[in-house]
Amino acid sequence: MTRGVVSFTPRACARCDRASSASASGKRVDVPSSRRALRRFASASETKGALTTHDARDEEYMRQALEAAASRTAEEVHPNPLVGCVVVDPRADVVVGRGFHPRAGEPHAEVFALRAAGELARGATAYVTLEPCNHFGRTPPCARALVDAGVKRVVVGFVDPDPRVSGGGIQTLLDAGIDVAVGCEEARCREINADFIARQEAARAGK
Repeated sequence: MTRGVVSFTPRACARCDRASSASASGKRVDVPSSRRALRRFASASETKGALTTHDARDEEYMRQALEAAASRTAEEVHPNPLVGCVVVDPRADVVVGRGFHPRAGEPHAEVFALRAAGELARGATAYVTLEPCNHFGRTPPCARALVDAGVKRVVVGFVDPDPRVSGGGIQTLLDAGIDVAVGCEEARCREINADFIARQEAARAGK
């Protein structure tokens, strides 16, 4: 097995299956796909970073981020989403930081992963199951934390449906010269957050 890559565990898959069942039971999770949401960046010539594609290696690392996200349940992080992050040193092809969001009010997954990586985060690739936030809430913006840590590339599972973020985190990364790939393992990343997505859609609809 390649260093830094582990299989997607049955526990995480079971979490996805439960989220899928919740979606099938009537919760509406029809948010725009990341591909559609990213059209706004297609002509953004002023950005320093670039939107890139993702490959099979990225998918393996995103599955590790999903595994980290599954360390908690939707009930434990409510009203926040389940998020996992791994930071990878592309030169050594190894994970140097790993984190997940434990509960509302505590640091987000990216912060824990960056803390674990330390100086190794500089020039690294971060894999995050949900678009990093770019606003100040109970915690500082994670997009800015990634910029300050000096990561070179960020691979995102899907665009955050929360209107306070929704593309803004990606824009912050691009403006800072960080390359971004969006939509890696998107179906699984959305499945574990079916409840969160449904709540955001209901809020948008004024329900």
